[in-house]
Amino acid sequence: MVVDNTKLQKLLTDPPMPVTSRDLRRDGNVFHVGGELPPRETLETLFDSYCLAPAELFHLSFGAPDTFSNGETLARLIKKNFNTHILGTMDFPVSPALLERAYAAGVDIIHIPFTAFERSDQESRLASLQCAQTVFPRWAVASSLVLGEAPLETLLAGIDNLLSHGIVPLLQFPAPASRCGIEEAAAAYAHLATAWRTSKATMAPLLPLIALATPLVPQTQGGTLRGFMNRLRDRRLLAVSDLRRALRVRQVEESFESAGL
Repeated sequence: MVVDNTKLQKLLTDPPMPVTSRDLRRDGNVFHVGGELPPRETLETLFDSYCLAPAELFHLSFGAPDTFSNGETLARLIKKNFNTHILGTMDFPVSPALLERAYAAGVDIIHIPFTAFERSDQESRLASLQCAQTVFPRWAVASSLVLGEAPLETLLAGIDNLLSHGIVPLLQFPAPASRCGIEEAAAAYAHLATAWRTSKATMAPLLPLIALATPLVPQTQGGTLRGFMNRLRDRRLLAVSDLRRALRVRQVEESFESAGL
C-alpha cells in the first residue's frame, strides 16, 4: 500500500468522526455500532441497511466495563446474523474475563487504543494487550497510536514495537488535525505500510477500515479476478476464525465442567 497525498490532505482537513458507544452509522463498507445501543432495534436497523448493500466489517465500540454485557449481546447477534468480521474497540484497560467473553461472543479482532494516558493507565492497557494475545488468534489484537502526540521518531518506534510483539498498529488522526503536518503524517503512514508488509501481519479483515480512515491505497488496482480471490480469502479467514472460536469455547467449557464449576 502507498500514501495517497490528496486523500491525506483531505483527512487532515476533515478527519474521521470519532466513534462512540452510542453511535450507529455506516461509512462506506464499515458499520459503526455502539455497544450501549438497544440490541433488538439496532439489529433491525442493521438488517435494513445490509439488505441494500452488504458491509465488509462491523466495528463494535464497547462502552464502560459496567455496560459490557450489552455490547456482548450485540456481538452475539451480529455474529449469528451476518457473515462478516467484527472489530471490537475497548477504550479502557480490559480484564482477562472480559477478553474471553468478547471473543466467545464473536469479536474477531480486539482493538485497545494506546495513547498518551498516565503511566499507570498505559501499563494497564499494555497488560490488556498482552493478555488479549493469549485469547485471540495471531494478528487479531490491534492498538492505535495518535499522530502528533509524540515526536515522529517516537511514533515510528512505537509502530515497530507493537509489531515486534505481534500487535497490529493503527494510526489515529488527532483532534484538531492541525497538530500534525502533512509531511509528518505521510512519513508515518508510509512507515506503517512498510512495517505491516515486512512483518507479514494479517491485514485483510481491516482493509475496509483502512480504506475509510487512512490515506493508504493499494499500489495496484485489482480486476475482477483479484476481487474474486479476495472474497475467497475473506471467507477462508472467517471460517478459520469461527472454527478456532468454537474449539476454544468448548475447551473452556470442558475445563469448567471438569473442575465442577
